[in-house]
Amino acid sequence: MRRDNVFWGGALILFGFLFLLQAQGVINNVFNFFWPLILMLVGGWIIASVYWQPSPGSGDSFSVNLREAKSVRYKFSHGAAQVKIRGGAPAGKAIVGSSAVAMSHSDRLDGDRLEVKVDTGPSLIPIIGPAGGAWQYQITQEVPVALTIEAGASTFDIDLKDVTASRVELKVGASSVDIILPARGASLLDIEGGAASFNLRVPEGAAARIRALEGVGSLNVDTNRFPQLDSGVYQSPDFDSAPNRAEITARAGLGSITVK
Repeated sequence: MRRDNVFWGGALILFGFLFLLQAQGVINNVFNFFWPLILMLVGGWIIASVYWQPSPGSGDSFSVNLREAKSVRYKFSHGAAQVKIRGGAPAGKAIVGSSAVAMSHSDRLDGDRLEVKVDTGPSLIPIIGPAGGAWQYQITQEVPVALTIEAGASTFDIDLKDVTASRVELKVGASSVDIILPARGASLLDIEGGAASFNLRVPEGAAARIRALEGVGSLNVDTNRFPQLDSGVYQSPDFDSAPNRAEITARAGLGSITVK
């Protein structure tokens, strides 16, 4: 059962009851109760959503076929949301993910590269967000990928350990981001954010170089794995020769960044 259907059904019943009271002369003007009722409905719905997390049905998801693409570029745009991104899309699929009201997605094959765009509305509003409460996406592990993620005040749980991601760009506002970087191949991670918190995990066996540029409020790097070379620069001893490595660049206004 879709949660937005329940919300609108309940709203119609309550408004119908008010109109009935008006017709019976119990109240004079139903519209005097409009905004208080809306606030009560939304508040009650937010509380109910904490305890009611239905499993998404087939109508609450979408997928994009990989077709003959040799690589995929994703662009995710979110307002305020809870978002989970990881590998594990079924064979032949570029992406499988949540779908809901006000969400749109598109794909275009440009030569042998597939472009996939996902754009959602203000998904913390319960009547238009995904049925499970969080946007969940599985992306392909079959071909190399690149990701651009743009968001406002969001919470991200990103696991790219088994994904061959050559480039990841994060442009966020006041967000919380947990990300596991790819375990295989060379990848670039560019971080740009406001008062955000980033927790970056580099898989064992992978090397990394971290460059913290201007505006980083708090930087916590595991110097046992990534010794400091210079001001704001940390690097694995074997970075230059490592086949599996990540180059991380953090820019401007970050609240905090942790690299382990």
